Amino acid sequence: MGGSLAFYRRAWMKWFMALSVCILVAACSPGGTEKSGENATTGNVANPDRIVLLSPRVPAIIPAMLVAEQPDAQVKIKVEMWDTFEQMLARVQQGDAPFVVAALSVGANMHVKGLPIQLLEVDTWGSMYLVSLDSNVHKLADLQGETVYVPGQEGPAEILTRFLLEREGLEKSVKLASGTVPDIMQQLTAGKIRHAVLPEPVIGGLREKLGDKLHEAVDFQQAWRGIYGEDLPQSGIFVHSEWAKNHKGEIAQFRKLYQEAMIHAVDGSANSLKPAAEKLGLSEQALRMALPKITLTYKDAVEARPEVERYFDILLKLAPDSIGGKLPDEDFYYRL
Repeated sequence: MGGSLAFYRRAWMKWFMALSVCILVAACSPGGTEKSGENATTGNVANPDRIVLLSPRVPAIIPAMLVAEQPDAQVKIKVEMWDTFEQMLARVQQGDAPFVVAALSVGANMHVKGLPIQLLEVDTWGSMYLVSLDSNVHKLADLQGETVYVPGQEGPAEILTRFLLEREGLEKSVKLASGTVPDIMQQLTAGKIRHAVLPEPVIGGLREKLGDKLHEAVDFQQAWRGIYGEDLPQSGIFVHSEWAKNHKGEIAQFRKLYQEAMIHAVDGSANSLKPAAEKLGLSEQALRMALPKITLTYKDAVEARPEVERYFDILLKLAPDSIGGKLPDEDFYYRL
C-alpha cells in the first residue's frame, strides 16, 4: 500500500487542507508522532495501558484531553497529534492508532478507498462561520460585490459556502478566493481582507487579537438548521476496524468516558482547559472564548447516519471526489 500514499495525497490535497485544523493556527507547533510499535494487523499496543487517540487540532481535542488527564480512568488514552495528511494516513495504514479524529469527508474517502476505518461517533457539528470586519455585513446578501476567502479549494468550507450562495442566487455576485488558514488569519488581522469562512476554535484566536472588530456574520450551523431542521455534522472519531474486532469492551468504556468529558467541556465545568489549549496552539482564554461558538454533541455513528448522509449528499453533488465519488457503505458506520 506504500504506493497509495502518493495517490491519496494527489487526489485529496486540494480539499483536505480545509479540513485539518492542524494548519489553522499559525502558532501551532508540531505534535508528537512517535510510533508505539503496534502490530499493523491487530493494532495491539505495546503498552496496553495507553490507547492512542490520533487527532488534528480540532474541537474534539477538548473532551479527549479531559479523558486523557483522568488518572483513575478505566481506559487510559494517550492523545497524539497529526499535523500532515501523510502522518495520519501512515498511522492508519500501520494500525498503531486505534482511534483517529478526522473530518467526516476524510474518513469517508479513506473508507471508500479501502482503508480499515469506521466511524465511531460524530462529535463536532457546525462550528464554522463567515466572519467579517465590516459591521454592516450580517447575511450573505450583504456580501454582493465582495470577495470571501475560504481555506483550501474544494474543501468543506468552500463547498458549503458555494451551496449557501447558490440557494440564495448569489453565486455570481459574491467571489470566492482560496488560501491557507494561517494566511487568511494574518490578512484579517492586518485588515487586508474583510471577509472569510473559518472554523472554531481558530476564530477564538482571532477574536483575542481583533476584539469587537471581528464578528460572525453567518453561522453555518444555523443556516443548515434553517434548511434541514437538523445540525450540520463536521467531524468525529473513527476506529481502526481490525483493532475494534477484539476490543469492544475498551470501545464501550471509551465512549462512556468521552461522553462524560464532552458534557464537562460544554457546560464549562472543566477545571482546566490548559492541556487542550496547548494541543490546539491557543491560549486558555482564547479557547474559553471559542467554546460557546463550538457545537460539541455526541451521537454514535448509527444514530448520526441520516444527518451524515444528508451532508455527504451535498458533497457528492458539488465535489464528489471529496468523499471518494460515492456514499460510504453500511460498514462505514461502526456498530458495537
